[in-house]
Amino acid sequence: MSTADAGRALRAHVETWRPYTLWYVGLVGLAGAALAGGPDHPWLLVSAWAAPTAGWLGGHYLGDYFDRELDAGSKPHRPIPSRRLGARTALRCGCACFAVLAVLAVLGGWGTTSAAVLAAFGIVAYSRWFKARGVAGNLVRGALGAIALLYGALAVGLPPDRPSTVPVLLALTVAFWSHDAMSNLVGALRDIDGDRAGGYETLPVRRGAPFAVRTVLALYAVTVVAAFTAGMLAGPDGRTGYLVTLLVVLVMGVVALAPLVAHRDEMPVVVGLRAHSVLVVERVVLASAVVGLGLGLGWQLILVLPMVALTWWAQHVMRAQHELGTARPGLALATRRQVSMEDVS
Repeated sequence: MSTADAGRALRAHVETWRPYTLWYVGLVGLAGAALAGGPDHPWLLVSAWAAPTAGWLGGHYLGDYFDRELDAGSKPHRPIPSRRLGARTALRCGCACFAVLAVLAVLGGWGTTSAAVLAAFGIVAYSRWFKARGVAGNLVRGALGAIALLYGALAVGLPPDRPSTVPVLLALTVAFWSHDAMSNLVGALRDIDGDRAGGYETLPVRRGAPFAVRTVLALYAVTVVAAFTAGMLAGPDGRTGYLVTLLVVLVMGVVALAPLVAHRDEMPVVVGLRAHSVLVVERVVLASAVVGLGLGLGWQLILVLPMVALTWWAQHVMRAQHELGTARPGLALATRRQVSMEDVS
């Protein structure tokens, strides 16, 4: 294989990883571990980050494998339909990532093993069956974030001397489940035409964009209420930083979702892409708030600042090309509140 071919293959793998989403799920797993065990179990904290990340990567490979026929029609520039990444190679890489998840989960005990099995089943079930079945697909996909949080907590073990941790974890499970289901639904708003052409009956295809936008707002309201409830149930240590971070999250959520409401009757692709791009950054900030509850504000800032920067940079560099097949990075930057007339015409 020539150097050019190797570089082309590496680029295809990196595109499949979607680096602009890569940091989130590991941070959620770390958040669960931090909340349950604090800073006293460093290697378990690393494992709580690594296992969900491996499963996330495997999910991207397998998702692209199962979606290869849909992408061939609506997104032929993506790695598999463009033949820069073989379908069997994607399948093997996905299975390898799942193998890493399995090893880490088994080493963690029955709790992490059960969570990993549930997550693996959810990843495959979403890509293979539920993605094309309306809101059920969004809820199955949203459950993966909640499972990552619980995986992290189970990796460390729930402290018997801190019974208040359980209701906080339950409230946050609801928050991450509803948030991930909501952001997945925003992604479906971006892909209405391609999903309809491919026979995928997502919620926007079935019920229309206005109904889907109302569902997005309802799910986001559940997220905010559940996350605020978790802060009220948590102890006083770290609560102030957590609630301030939630305020930042809420502002970013308004920036992301307001354009969807304004364009709900006719949803341009660029509006959905920009909204989802803001949410990709916003959910990293949300996960960091939980890290702050467990490890303190210092560790929260040490982790979230580079992760937000990497997420923003990766979207700026490659997201528009991956989603739209065009080198228009301004579409992926997603920090502008207004959509130009050229974009929506």
